[in-house]
Formats: sequence, structure tokens, C-alpha cells
Amino acid sequence: MPNSFSYLALLLWPLISFIMFKKYSALHATFWTIVGGALLLPVNVVFDLQGLPAIGKMSVASASAFIFCRYISSEKITWIPQKGPERYFIILLLIMPLVTALTNSETIYREGAILPALSLFHGFSDSFEMYVFIIPFILALQLVKTYKDQILLFKLIVIAGVWYSIPILLEIRFSPQLHTWIYGFFPHSFLQQKRFGGFRPVVFLGHGLVVAMFVVVVISSAVILWKEKIRSSRYRPGYLVLYFTLVLFLCKSVGPGFLGLTFCLAVGFASIKVTKGLTAFTTIVVFTYPLLCLYGLFPHDFLVSLVEPFDVSKSGSLAFRFFHENRLLDLALDKPLFGWGGWGRHRLLDSVTDGYWVIIFGKYGLVGFIGIFGLIGFSVLRALNSAGFVVDKNHQRVLAAHALLVALIMVDQIPNSSLSRGWMLFIVGALLARANSVLSKKLAHNVNG
Repeated sequence: MPNSFSYLALLLWPLISFIMFKKYSALHATFWTIVGGALLLPVNVVFDLQGLPAIGKMSVASASAFIFCRYISSEKITWIPQKGPERYFIILLLIMPLVTALTNSETIYREGAILPALSLFHGFSDSFEMYVFIIPFILALQLVKTYKDQILLFKLIVIAGVWYSIPILLEIRFSPQLHTWIYGFFPHSFLQQKRFGGFRPVVFLGHGLVVAMFVVVVISSAVILWKEKIRSSRYRPGYLVLYFTLVLFLCKSVGPGFLGLTFCLAVGFASIKVTKGLTAFTTIVVFTYPLLCLYGLFPHDFLVSLVEPFDVSKSGSLAFRFFHENRLLDLALDKPLFGWGGWGRHRLLDSVTDGYWVIIFGKYGLVGFIGIFGLIGFSVLRALNSAGFVVDKNHQRVLAAHALLVALIMVDQIPNSSLSRGWMLFIVGALLARANSVLSKKLAHNVNG
């Protein structure tokens, strides 16, 4: 059970955020409010107010950042983007839960369980939660305007990673106990954190896989700074890359480890052209993944057999995930456009919902999948397009590397659901903001020319 400090931490975070906005720039304060909240606040602790959506760590952090960024900082922050395809993606995401609720007005009797009908209240509640979920994207879209802003974001990520590596290494050595010690309970299955004769760290992110994916983001940022010969601290960028590589290895998560290695090789040693090609291919595969699964074109069995010689338990885990993914996809196809909605309607009683993509597909259907993954995919492809108009090779390399990082975040949503924490959308919004800035300058140059 959560202790009293769990709720006190949620209550104090807006005050901490207020102080940061009074002291630092809007981008600094917004980053530490959103990402800091994700890294430090308790998991699965909410204020459940009757008649209102539950308020947890990311809703507190995101709402605080939005309110203070809008009313304290000098930035002119709008509720939704004023132009561009991203505006319509977001409008779609906000309307979608209402349509889902209206198309799920029947009670479901499934496997001996009674699943309630949805009402407009459920639709409005889900729309509110969806807006809070995309606030980090909306804020980054309006705060990251230049190459310097982009580099500052990667510096902040590396600094956060340096400090967070301390509790990560502590839990690797002594087992994941910090959440229990500080907040009074463990947020997930303890057995799932046992790997290769040791433990995966959980800290305050809820699961070892999410921690590993955070380290992937950190090591990717460190590689970008290393290539640009930019220091984020007194330590040389190359040393930080090696350090975070070791931390990622000690996190004992194969999938994130593969993603981190892919980024290091692509950005650290391949050409910009190769990085852009890999990014485009990856993005298209993830966006078409439901269709590939539906027609049996994705090589699930091949991937399982590929992993088996190295780790039988991991190949079994992968096969287990694919099995349940296919069952959930079959269920989702009974309501393919707008999905089943929440409240357990989008899953089977004995199903395991690991992948974020299948959760969204089951809950909000094809429209929901296009809304979220289309927004992220559009951000990546727009960035790749804008990179072609950047003259400075350093700026071009950073934009291409940033796009690859977001593409790899998309890949992680097939087996896992790290995106559901929300803070990663800040990185996505920053990518699209930088791409829009480049294209706007190109358009202005053409008009003036």
C-alpha cells in the first residue's frame, strides 16, 4: 500500500515546478518538471476523485508544466498547435475517445465477466487523459526552436542520466528496493526484474524495461553530443558514452540493449545518409506493423528462432508476447475502427497486454493507432525531409540522429509500452519543432528569393 509520503510527493510537485519556472528558462523548467516527475514520483499512486479522471504522476507533472509555462514564463503557449498536420492529429486524438464511447454503449459478457457499457462521461474522461498524455508533445513543439535548443535538450537528458545512474546502479547491486523504501510498496512483479543471476533496476519508473529504455535515450543523447564534440558536464562526451553503455549492459534488458547498440553504430560510425535510410525504413515498418501482422507478413517465428540459440528463456518470452499479441489483435478486429474502449473491454481475461501498439489498437481501433503512431511517424518523416534543406553538416547530423532516436522509441512500442509514461513525447515534439523551424526558414527564403 502507498504510504502518506507518496501522496505528499504528488502534492508537492507543482510547488517544486513553480520554483523551477521562477528560476530557470521555460525549456529548462519544463524538462525538469515533466522528465523529473517521471523519474522521481511514485508509480501507480493516484488521487481518485469521484466523477473526475484519476490524477497520477504524469498528469501532475504535465499539467504543472503546461500551467506554469503558459502563465509564468514569457512563452506564448497555445492549447493545441495553431497550424500544420500535427494540429489535426491532436484534434483527432481528442475527439476519438468520444466516438469510441458512443460506439460502445452495449454491456459485454465475455468469459464469464460483465464489462460495463461506455457513456459520454467515459468518453470525456478519456479525452481529458489523452490531452494530459500529449501535453509534453505540445509543449516541446513550442519551446524547441533552434539547433541550440535541440542541443540543450540532449544536454539535459545526459545530466538527468548521470544523476539517475546512481540509484540505477544501487538497485543493480542490491535489488530494486527504492520504491518500496521511499513510497511503501513495489509497483510491479518483483520476479520479472530477476535476470541473468541478478536484478534489473526499477527505481521509480515502474519496470526494468522502462528504466533500460530511459538509458537508451540517455546513451543516444550522449552519442549525439560526442559526435558534435559538445560537453554536458566536466566529463568528456566519449567517456559518458562508454559509461552509459556499461549501465545499459547492467540493466540486463535485451531489447533496449539492441536498440541502444543500433543507435550507437548508426550515428557513431555510419554516414548521415545511412542513418536517414535506417530511420525511414524503421518508421514505415512500425507504422505498417498491424497490417503486416494481419496478413502474416511479419517474421515472428523467424525472430523467435533467431533469439533461441542465444537465450532460450528470452525466445520463449518473445513467443509468449507474440501469442498474446495475436489474440488481442483478433479481438480488436471485431471493432476495427474505434476499438472497444477501456475498462477492460479491449482485452481478454487471461491476456497479457505488453505492447503499446496493441493496447491502443484494441482500445481505440485503427483510428487511435493512426492518431498516435501517425503523429510520431509524421514527426520522423518530416524531420528527415527537413534535414535535406540543412546546409550545416553538424545540424543535419543532429536532426537525423534525433529522428532515429524517435524511430527506435516507436520500435519499443511493439513489445513494450514505454511511451505510455508520456515523457518520451517531449522528445518527439522537440523533433517536430526543429523540423518545422527548418522548413519555415526554407519557405521564407524561397518567398524572399
